[in-house]
Amino acid sequence: MKWGSFLITILFLFVSDTLKAAVIQDLYSLKTAAESFVQSKISIDSDNRTEVSSGKLDPRLRLTACTSEIIAFMPPGSRLQGNTTVGVRCELPKPWSIYIPVKISIFQKVFVALNKMPRGQIVSESDITLSEIDISQIRGHSYINKDDIIGTKLKSTLKANQVIDSSSICLICKGDTVSITANSTSISVSMSGVALNDGSKGDKIRVQNNSSRRIIEALIVDIGLVNANI
Repeated sequence: MKWGSFLITILFLFVSDTLKAAVIQDLYSLKTAAESFVQSKISIDSDNRTEVSSGKLDPRLRLTACTSEIIAFMPPGSRLQGNTTVGVRCELPKPWSIYIPVKISIFQKVFVALNKMPRGQIVSESDITLSEIDISQIRGHSYINKDDIIGTKLKSTLKANQVIDSSSICLICKGDTVSITANSTSISVSMSGVALNDGSKGDKIRVQNNSSRRIIEALIVDIGLVNANI
């Protein structure tokens, strides 16, 4: 009788442990849900390659197995590039939610420095080359059109293979002498001035007229040339 009771106890513990294991949510499914959600949300050109990987979850985490749809979502302040966070929640049978770290890499061919380039150097076509880079890690705006880079000046020293972005170059840099063209419906005049801000083609910067000392806002047209409407 004692032996039978012992077997019943062992069987009860075995069944109990099995049932407990059955109601615990598989953590891998949560990582998959987060990654699939991000992939479905990324909207980029078809030429770009993307990689999405989720971070590790604590293996000691015990969540009730979800019997309703597992819902992934972006928490406020999260972004769809670089290191971010994705939320995953369940409603039934017991509501819970967790946040999973996710890394989103977006690869694109952009221009980088072919060799080391010192600050102040004027960029020529022989100085740059296209390379596939994870643009989610770039601080400024990167370039895919070489015409946007050639003729610009480096604001800081670049290493070989370093991305050339909007934070590292300027078509007109602060302190540069510029030619200001001013147009109206009846006249067009030209004068010299000094740039008070850095900028690239199409940017508006502040410039000071050398003659009147007046400070105006002008549009960068080309190297050393800005236009101001009057």
